Amino acid sequence: MTFGEKSSWVEVFVAVPTFLVYLALVVPQVLGQPIAEVAWVGPMIFAIVGFVVANVLGNVVAAASNPREADVTDERDREIHRVGKRFGDWLVIAGASVALVLSMAMAEQFWIANAIYLGGMAASTVTAFTKIAAYHGSFQRW
Repeated sequence: MTFGEKSSWVEVFVAVPTFLVYLALVVPQVLGQPIAEVAWVGPMIFAIVGFVVANVLGNVVAAASNPREADVTDERDREIHRVGKRFGDWLVIAGASVALVLSMAMAEQFWIANAIYLGGMAASTVTAFTKIAAYHGSFQRW
């Protein structure tokens, strides 16, 4: 398994749980009180910082497991990375577009921030799964 694939697995194993923790902290509040009273900023910061820190630590562990492999990339790895980013970037754009429309509609900050956050987390997860699929399938350049 190349370092690029290990890194993608780390991203999946970090993104999904941090998003689920955020949902577990915020959804019960959303269901039980008005949106203006939902304490979402702290959990979102916690989830974002947790994602970044856990991702970095996971990649450090992956690199330490085989240090010679960590810096090695070939053309296939670079193409897989590019393709994965292309898929994920569409979700970032979608999240930002939804946030823009929500802000034009004068929606609560909660909805705008969550559209951006959901777009980012979905992009991260889809990017990682796309890369993993490319590593395991017959990858062709587009």
